[in-house]
Amino acid sequence: MVNMNNVLTKVVAAAGKDGAMKEDETMYDAMFANAGILDRKQYNTFVREMQINSVILNDAAFKRMTRESEVTSGARIEGRVLQDGRLKESRTTKSDLKEAKIGFGSAELNAKKLKAKTSILDDDLDDNIEGTQFESTLQSMMGAAMGEDLAAIAVFGDTDLDYDEEPLFHTFDGWAKQATTTLKSSELGSTNAEKAFNVHEDTIEALFDALIAAVPARVRQSNLMNRFNIYVPFEVEDAYRNLLKSRNTALGDSMQVGDAPLKYKRWNVKYAPELDAEDCKALDNTATCLGGFPDLMRWGVYKDISMEMERKAGDEQTNFWYRMKGDAGLEVFSSLIVGKLTLEELAEIQDEAKA
Repeated sequence: MVNMNNVLTKVVAAAGKDGAMKEDETMYDAMFANAGILDRKQYNTFVREMQINSVILNDAAFKRMTRESEVTSGARIEGRVLQDGRLKESRTTKSDLKEAKIGFGSAELNAKKLKAKTSILDDDLDDNIEGTQFESTLQSMMGAAMGEDLAAIAVFGDTDLDYDEEPLFHTFDGWAKQATTTLKSSELGSTNAEKAFNVHEDTIEALFDALIAAVPARVRQSNLMNRFNIYVPFEVEDAYRNLLKSRNTALGDSMQVGDAPLKYKRWNVKYAPELDAEDCKALDNTATCLGGFPDLMRWGVYKDISMEMERKAGDEQTNFWYRMKGDAGLEVFSSLIVGKLTLEELAEIQDEAKA
């Protein structure tokens, strides 16, 4: 049985008078000495674990927030800058130049509190082959699980959702809510005919073309365009692979037996597990695809992440409490394009592409 008094004694001995960690000190020993707050190394490790199972979080720009409210911004030159250096019909140098405009985009991050809890029975810990090293495994497991949830909120968060029905997704507005352009398939009854796409008549490539075409000209003309990515749920990725496979070419063969990264024209098409989650689809009963620029998709975690143990001796178990604060924002709202399919289309496109 785990004796928490022995653990606490070990913490005091391991930390010493100056609180410095010793080599045999466990992760949780150090946390006891620091009120449960992860130090910088532990914080960085935990954030990496959060990104492991999330394609979008791993691609997007991360910010370690030093304040609970921060504005991250980028700057770029807009329009033409060069001008004729002489006055008209004169050899006199022109000094009255039109100034180049600097365009600023900004993403406002307001960290929202997020919590999690798990527990381990003493018998389970005693029987576990990893023994006390399971503490580190637990950190990795919870970090990955919390990252999956944070990625889901970062995409689908909507403060207009009912708190009682969606207490997680209600936390903050995600990227899809912040985006100014949402394209719908023709089966969703899009009122904007020129932006509707039909994956039945024109294959799944119609969706990709619609996402690309909707990128604003000022963004498309920048050097960011080579960073444009298309994020899709599994059925869309599989439908595209089936479509390529059906063409009876060397590329089609590679789709059958290889694992080469997918591209449409010159842009990456990536399967994103967060877009595949059933509870995310159930929010509006649609399937969501994203076309955007990771550099402009910001997410942040406030500087303090805490994990604390709570001993329940009578129940012979230990509770683990996790607390963090995070948010997600777009630097340029028009830079992210959302594409929506019906769930029926999602179920049908894989077979249609096999022809």
